[in-house]
Formats: sequence, C-alpha cells, structure tokens
Amino acid sequence: MDMIYINGHFYKSGDARISVFDRGLLFGDSVYEVIPVYHGQPFLVARHLHRLESSLKKAGIPDPDVDWPGLFAELIAQNDSDGDIQIYLQITRGNQGIRKHDITAGLEPTVIAFLLHNRYPTLPEKHQGISACIVEDIRWQRCDIKTTSMLGHVLVNDEAVSQGANTAILSRNDFITEGSSSNVFLVDSSGLIKTPPLGTFCLPGITREITIELIQSLRLPFSEEAIPVDALLAAREVWITSTTKEICPVTRINHQIIGEGTGGSVWQHLNNHYQQLVFDLS
Repeated sequence: MDMIYINGHFYKSGDARISVFDRGLLFGDSVYEVIPVYHGQPFLVARHLHRLESSLKKAGIPDPDVDWPGLFAELIAQNDSDGDIQIYLQITRGNQGIRKHDITAGLEPTVIAFLLHNRYPTLPEKHQGISACIVEDIRWQRCDIKTTSMLGHVLVNDEAVSQGANTAILSRNDFITEGSSSNVFLVDSSGLIKTPPLGTFCLPGITREITIELIQSLRLPFSEEAIPVDALLAAREVWITSTTKEICPVTRINHQIIGEGTGGSVWQHLNNHYQQLVFDLS
C-alpha cells in the first residue's frame, strides 16, 4: 500500500485524510507539480521547484517551509519503489473551516505528496506515436498557473478521447495553444522546428524548456511563434512534450496521418539526447 505525505506526516493511502473544508477540495484553490523519477532519482528538481514557486506566487498561496529534496527522498524510501514513478506534489491554500469564497488571512497551506506509477513510453511506442484531436480551448485565461482547477482540461481531453484519440491539442481563434496536458512542437516542410510562445494560455512546461535547450545546443533551426491549425496539419513532424510522455511524436491528428506516420528523424535526434540526460542520472 502506497504511503501518502500530508502536512509533515506519512499515512497509508487508505488512512490519508484532509478536511472537507480544505479550499483545494472545495474550489480547486491549489497548485501542483509532477516530477519525474528515474533510477530512484528525481529529475530536473530545481526547475520544477522554481515553477512551483512561480505558481504559488501567481495564486497568492504562501510558500510552505518544507525541505523539498528531503521530503522527496523520504517519499521514495517510504514507498520502496524503483520502477517508473513520478512525484505528485499539491499545495492548497488550506483548511478554512467553512465554505466561503473570501480568503481568510493567515491560512496554513495543506501540503500533499505521493507517488504516481505512470509508465514511461518505450522507444517502439514513441516511434509508433500517438493520435490527437484538435479541440477548441475552453479553459480559463491563466493556463500559465499549474493549478488543480482542471475541469476545462478534463472536458477537452474527454472530447478527444471520445473521438478515439489519445489526447487533445487545443486551439483558440484557429491558433494552437498547447495540449490538454502537454506542450506542442512541429517541424514544417522546410525543417524549421516551431512551438507556440509562452503566455497566459500556455503552461511553461519543464520538458518543453529542456527540449528547446536541446534544439538550440544542436543548432537546429527553431522559432517560437503562433502556429495556425492548418500549419499543424501540414507539418512534417508533430510532437508533444510532458513529464510522463517525455518527447512523444503525434502521428495522427483528426484521423489524418502526419508526415510518414511514425516518429520522424528530427524527433529521433532529440529523443536520443533527451534519453542521454536521463541515463546520466544513473
């Protein structure tokens, strides 16, 4: 049975409890992070914690005084897990003791952490790629905050899945914003790699950030620019990037084959270098 961390204590998953008046439960008034773990070692922790700090600041939630590296090490040890795992960390504004929109001053944040057991895709699975549907972006206007207020994400993803796709790629005013739980890249017919610029409709993904750094270090042609839906459908390659999917080709969009229908050569080049970063942890 998994062990769950809540506010300084570890509990068996069946015994873990928070108050029904916690604002994270009542209003989705909380932020979160998902940190990949390879070979028992959290990956890119400093970057994830920097984004967590940014989300807390934007949401106006106090930063709890926690030794994050120590907590993560203890969480992994308590669960005695060395397979494909990720650390899920959530910080709510706290237990207000009543359901009320107004924020009471001096609330103590609730800190929750546990392990996810999402399997990282294998190389053959990545090469085959996943399918996506383009769905209208109905989410709110602060998608740059990694908040648990995710009903919009759930609905757009469900719309794509109900059409037989693996995930949703979102569009607003006929331009791509991001995926329902990922960032989006394409390679156009000239070989130029593109991704939408960051803004309030696009989360600053950590895997996105690493992918851009790899692209630049390899001196590949690259541009952050607005991407029309038509450009995505005409692309030579499309990928999504996320903590659990890493850099993953999208080989079908709206039931249309993208490129040659498998992971392309640019993706293969980048994926090799990304996997080297992971290997260097061992």
